[in-house]
Amino acid sequence: MTASSADGQDPQPRLRDLEAMLDALADHAVIKLGPAGEVARWSRGAQALTGYTEAEILGRPVSVLQTAEDRDAGLMAQELETVRQHGRREFDGWRVTKSGERFLSHITLTPVVGDDGSVTGFVKVLRDVTESARTESLFHALLESAPDAMVIVGPDARIVLVNRQAEALFGFERDELVGQEIEVLVPTRFRRDHFGHRTGFLAAPQVRPMGAGLELWGLRRDGTEFPVEISLSPLETAEGRLVAAAIRDVTERRETEQRLQRQRDEILELSTPVIQVWDKILVLPIIGTLDTLRATRLTEGLLDSIARSQAEVAILDISGVPTIDTQVAQHLLKTVQAAALMGTVSIMSGVRPETAQSMVHLGIDMGRLRSRGTLQDALQLALTVLAERSGTAQTAARTLTSGEPR
Repeated sequence: MTASSADGQDPQPRLRDLEAMLDALADHAVIKLGPAGEVARWSRGAQALTGYTEAEILGRPVSVLQTAEDRDAGLMAQELETVRQHGRREFDGWRVTKSGERFLSHITLTPVVGDDGSVTGFVKVLRDVTESARTESLFHALLESAPDAMVIVGPDARIVLVNRQAEALFGFERDELVGQEIEVLVPTRFRRDHFGHRTGFLAAPQVRPMGAGLELWGLRRDGTEFPVEISLSPLETAEGRLVAAAIRDVTERRETEQRLQRQRDEILELSTPVIQVWDKILVLPIIGTLDTLRATRLTEGLLDSIARSQAEVAILDISGVPTIDTQVAQHLLKTVQAAALMGTVSIMSGVRPETAQSMVHLGIDMGRLRSRGTLQDALQLALTVLAERSGTAQTAARTLTSGEPR
């Protein structure tokens, strides 16, 4: 005879529906336990996961699924007592199938409470998470072995995960970083701009370096700042879209680049020295090939020297220049024009016959630039120019003094 429910309805159909629903959870083992942990009901998912049939397992303690070590330690009794005292509990643990194969299970243990408030049994749900745990473990291992600091950020721009390199680089413990907005690692003066950068990336994520063409800076826990290079990569996960940031300290590289730039500047200055050989006469010996950068430095150096020495004549000696092409000639012409604007006459020396022929062949017009074959000849011409300018100046002075032209 079937007992009736309190409302007069037969409970059996409802029980069958409930069992059907439980059996539909093929990847979950749903187990009803008695008050001492003995198996009272066994779902099809439990059979598929463990290999035990319902006939083999009913009435036996559920600890049969535990490892020998956990059984010896009385772990089942501890779990049941904890749930009896504190309610539902979720945890991970190793379990063993009928064939002896171990698997990592995510376990949910819930007490069944009677009308009088006493615990009359338990419902235990097992789910095999071995593969996902293995994948997660591999991911964490790769993250920890990465040579750069890795920071994983969620869609809300809060830090989800960091590796030990990030701890070492920024000086934070990972527990201090997880849950914080990523801007905690950005200097205060850059945070407003950074907010725009990361919003734009989250709107259209793709693998790329962050802030191409910009100087990026990181902020350590002690408040010190340092230059960084950042590469961003989107990660699609079950929790949503995450962003992986690989961060590298480029302080040493930046210092090396600056040192090399200083050395290049010094070499350029040494390769184009401006020499004052006589009062108001400068000589600029040009050696090697001229490019745009060197020609710019050459012009700047000459003009600075003219301003300091009040030179009236500048000799550009090109005897050390291997070839003259249109680009080199244009550089020289611009230098001469700039000097003329400062009232300085330019003379070119060291023009070899093949150089002269090449310039004529190329149709290069050096304008009214005076030239001489040797530096000695150019110096003599420079002295003549000074004498002419001196005579002109004296005549002008007498004219102003007497008020009459002479």
